[in-house]
Amino acid sequence: MEGGPVQAFSGRTPNSHIIHCGDGLYYNLREGRGSRLRLQCRHYKKGCRGTGTVSLQTGWLDHLQPHNHEPDPLLLEDMEMRRAMIFEAQTNIYGKKIRCILNDFKLGCRNVDLASRFTTVRMKSSLYLARSSNYPKIPETLIHLGVLLGTPDMRPMCRTVDGTDYIFQGVVGNIMAGSVALIFVSGRMLQFLQSRDNLHSDGTFKKRSKKPKMTQIFHIVTKYGENVVAIARVLMLRRTTEAYVTVIEHLKNLAPNMHPQRIHCDFERAEMNAWKRTFPRSRVVWCLWHYGVAFSSYAHSLGLRTLALENERVFKFIKALGGAPLLPCDLIWRGVLQIWDEVERSPWSNQLRPLFEYFEREWKPRVDELSVFDCPERSNNCSESDNHALASLIPQNRPNCFHLIGSFVKLEHLAWCDKSAIDDGRQVTGRRKWKTVHNDRTVMWGINLLKSNQISLAHFLHMTSYVINAAVMQGLRMKRVADDSSDSDSE
Repeated sequence: MEGGPVQAFSGRTPNSHIIHCGDGLYYNLREGRGSRLRLQCRHYKKGCRGTGTVSLQTGWLDHLQPHNHEPDPLLLEDMEMRRAMIFEAQTNIYGKKIRCILNDFKLGCRNVDLASRFTTVRMKSSLYLARSSNYPKIPETLIHLGVLLGTPDMRPMCRTVDGTDYIFQGVVGNIMAGSVALIFVSGRMLQFLQSRDNLHSDGTFKKRSKKPKMTQIFHIVTKYGENVVAIARVLMLRRTTEAYVTVIEHLKNLAPNMHPQRIHCDFERAEMNAWKRTFPRSRVVWCLWHYGVAFSSYAHSLGLRTLALENERVFKFIKALGGAPLLPCDLIWRGVLQIWDEVERSPWSNQLRPLFEYFEREWKPRVDELSVFDCPERSNNCSESDNHALASLIPQNRPNCFHLIGSFVKLEHLAWCDKSAIDDGRQVTGRRKWKTVHNDRTVMWGINLLKSNQISLAHFLHMTSYVINAAVMQGLRMKRVADDSSDSDSE
C-alpha cells in the first residue's frame, strides 16, 4: 500500500497525536528508533495489526503491515465535531439536555454519514462527564449545598442572566427540626413581592433533585395583570408546618413590607397553617379546581358515576355541591341544605345521602378556607402554570441539583422580562380563553342576583356550578382530561 507525506493532529488526550498521510489510515506513535518513527494503528486495541513507519529525513509515511479495516475518510471531521460537542457540554451551565446538545449538532451537520456516527450510545457518557467537570461533587445535604453556593467560586452560578443580581438568599432552618431550606429569590423580585396583594403557593415533586435529599420545590407566584410572574423558589427538606413557617418568615424579613391580602394554595394543612401563622390578617383560600376534583372523586368512589351518566339531574346535584365554595362562607352550609331539599324530592336521596354526609363531615368545618366568594382568582392554577414553565426548561425528572439551580436563574430572567413588558403596557400572552371570560361573567351575574335577593342559594349554585363542570367530570372519570388546567376555571 502506498504512503504519502506525513501529517499529524492532536488526539483526544493531552500531548497525544494522530499521524496519517491523508488516505484514511491513522496511526499512533509507538517508538522512535534512529531516523525513523515506528507507528501502530490507532485501532490496535481492537485487534488491528496495521503498522507504519515515518522517515524523519524525508517526512514520508510508509505502510507496513496491512490493516483489517477500511480507511476512514471522515475521522478528522468526526473528531472536530466531537470536540465541539464536548465544549458545548462543558460551557453550557444552564442544564441543556444532553440529547438536545447531540441533536442540535446533528441537525447542523449536512453530511449524513458524519452525523449518523454520533449516536446516543456513543456520546451520552462522554457528554455527561464533560458537563460534570464544571461542578464540584454534589453535597450530601441541603445545608452543605447552601454553604457551597455561598463560596466565591460557586456564587456566580446564582447570578442573574443580566449579571445585576443574585437569586440565592441563603440557608434557613434547623437540621434537628427538619426545617432546612434553600431560598432562591432575587433582590428585584423581593421588591416586587412587597407590592403584591395576591400570592399563590404550591410544591412540585417531580423536578426535585435526587441528591441532596429534598422533599419538594416550593414556589410562590403572583398573578400580575393576566399573567403569572414567579417570585421565589425554595428547596425544602421536609413539608412540616415549622418548615413552612421558617421559609415564609425569612421571606418576610427579606421583604418587610410584604402584606398579601389573599393567598391561594392547595389542600396542604401544614402550608395553610404556616401562612395563617405568619400573616394572620391575610385571607388564605383553597383552590376551587382541586376541591371540585377531590369532591367528585369521592362521589366516584361511592359508585355514583353510572348514576350521573344515566340521569342528568344526579349530575347537576353533584355539580351543585362542587360549586359550594362559590358562596360566602356563612352561606355555604345553607346552600348545601337547599340542594339536599331538592334531592329529597327526587328518587335518588338514598344514593346521594352518603355524599352529603361526606360534605358535612369533611368540608363544613373548613368553610372559611373553602369559600372563594368574590375572589378575583378562584383556583391555584397560577402555580400549576409555573410548574409547567419549570418542566419546559427541565424536561427530565429528578435533575442534577446544579442544573436545577441554573433553570431557576433562567426562569427568574424570563419572569422579570414578562413583568417589565407588562409595566410597559405590552401584551405578554394571548387573550383570555372564551370559557374563562364566560365563567367570570356567569359568576358575577349570579353574585349580583344573590346580593339583590333575586335568586335562592340553590338557584345560585345551579347557575354558577358550570364553572366547575370540567373538574367534576374529571373526578367522576366521565372524560379523560390530559391537562389538569386545560379546562379549569382560570388561565
